[in-house]
Amino acid sequence: MIGKQIEEIIKKVVYETLNKSKDVEIPQDIIETDNIGEVIEKLSILHCRMWYLEDSIGASDNNDEIADYKRKIDICFKVKRPRYVEAINKMIDTSIKNNKSLVEDSVKLYKGFK
Repeated sequence: MIGKQIEEIIKKVVYETLNKSKDVEIPQDIIETDNIGEVIEKLSILHCRMWYLEDSIGASDNNDEIADYKRKIDICFKVKRPRYVEAINKMIDTSIKNNKSLVEDSVKLYKGFK
């Protein structure tokens, strides 16, 4: 009897703890009108920026410049990238909870594409 009560208390605490850890706020640099495609686009651009910065490190002989590039890569990888990934996760989670499609009309137009 006591064993079952303890087990139920443990299950409840674990359930509450896991659900709290899922509550991730959308980052401040994601605006409310961004759809999942736009957030993925921002993440892709960020990765391209990181590659350019890494290439710049290889081309530079200046230690101060290299340190600056490395600092910028750290910001991209350790700060911005996790925020975009969290935003994508939050959008998918919200979509599932609210039974709402992630498909939205894109307002962006690119030259050469119809």
